[in-house]
Amino acid sequence: MKFEIVTLFPDYFSLSLKQSLLGKGVENGLFDIDVINLRDFAVDKHRTVDDTPFGGGGGMVMKVEPLDRCLQSLGWPRRPDSDDSEKREHLVLTSAAGKPFDQTDAVRYSLSDRVTIICGHYLGVDDRIMQLFDIEEVSIGDFVLTGGEPAAAVMVDAIGRLIPGVLGNFESALEDSYMNQLLGSPCYTRPAEYEGFGVPEELLSGDHAKIRQYRRYAAIARCMERRPELLEHADLSEDEWRFARSLKDKKK
Repeated sequence: MKFEIVTLFPDYFSLSLKQSLLGKGVENGLFDIDVINLRDFAVDKHRTVDDTPFGGGGGMVMKVEPLDRCLQSLGWPRRPDSDDSEKREHLVLTSAAGKPFDQTDAVRYSLSDRVTIICGHYLGVDDRIMQLFDIEEVSIGDFVLTGGEPAAAVMVDAIGRLIPGVLGNFESALEDSYMNQLLGSPCYTRPAEYEGFGVPEELLSGDHAKIRQYRRYAAIARCMERRPELLEHADLSEDEWRFARSLKDKKK
């Protein structure tokens, strides 16, 4: 798999994507990360990539020409006539106006061959780039950053860790929060008792079925307490739905 990050500030990624498991993933050849400086595709000697918006107002807008030249150099075709829902390559723009990026997206992108992320800036990009190319606008939250670089780093981290071989134990990824539309269950490690607080007996039982059931119900309880809206789309059994409804009734 290959990541490409189109940015105005390539130095931002000089260390952030070379650390921990992502760095090891690149070293082991599990995926590649290429960082592209958008200024290299500017059309003037000053390497200008932004300009004032038509219609007036404050702020700047990323110019269409450098982005067009950059994407064409990376081999991205102009907007296709048909929508391929199972496409193996994704062209993404970080944008406060984009669709919220979630774990389902991370999984979907991790199964592809290439993800190219354009780091948005300023007021945004000249909207004509969206007409020229099939670009997915993505937001990592309902807040505004100084640029799209932190968002791109978050996305690469969320996607990259799901690529087989990156995590030492892939089972841990399958138990992540949001993987099953639920938050993760509480977790514990040694010592078994600390300052009068113990570990749930189920986790010490050695009974794998009992442990799985405990973690499932604990995750549902955590969801009901912190993110009850997630349960609306969760795949729960009848017993689990009854348990969830009982928790909801207690909150009333």
